[in-house]
Amino acid sequence: MALLDQIHSKRNQSCYLTLSGDIRNLGLEVGIGSSVEQETALALFHERGLLIHLTSTAILKDIVVIKPQWLVDALGKVICDGNLHIDKDQFKHVGLEEDLKATFEKGLASRDFLEYVWKGECELEQVDFFLDLMERTMLLSKWHFSENELYLIPSLLKASFVEMNVKILGIRCVVDFSNSFLPNGVFQRLLCLCVAHSIR
Repeated sequence: MALLDQIHSKRNQSCYLTLSGDIRNLGLEVGIGSSVEQETALALFHERGLLIHLTSTAILKDIVVIKPQWLVDALGKVICDGNLHIDKDQFKHVGLEEDLKATFEKGLASRDFLEYVWKGECELEQVDFFLDLMERTMLLSKWHFSENELYLIPSLLKASFVEMNVKILGIRCVVDFSNSFLPNGVFQRLLCLCVAHSIR
């Protein structure tokens, strides 16, 4: 519990702590020097909802979120209504007008766009954390069909249908939901999985 108290005492200074630096030092201060014991304690704190510590990748594992609102705010800067929550003049001023347009019209966000949007939420190195988090939770997928570094964010796609009159070569999949439905958010996650697996 002493470790948890030390972690929570940092909430006024930061939204997250690093496992490799901050947590190791706090653990040593309270007599928990073993990294295995520290990670076990973090797993318990995460399970109890006292902090967020995801361990599926090295990038996610190194960040211990002590203010969950930080995640909500950061994700809300990307997954939002562009007409209501985005100042288009601001993006025009910094030269990201086309990136903004692609993000909210095609659901394709550039890394430059995401770095700019998250600049107030995190250090530049934490952009990789948010990208990894969104990819692992299937909120985005890397878009490998462009020379630029782009990410598909399916929840930003508009509800529209384009009938293509071109012959498509290769394997094609058609899914018919006319006799059933998917809960909100499931289709977007399926789309992320399809994009991720299409390059394999």
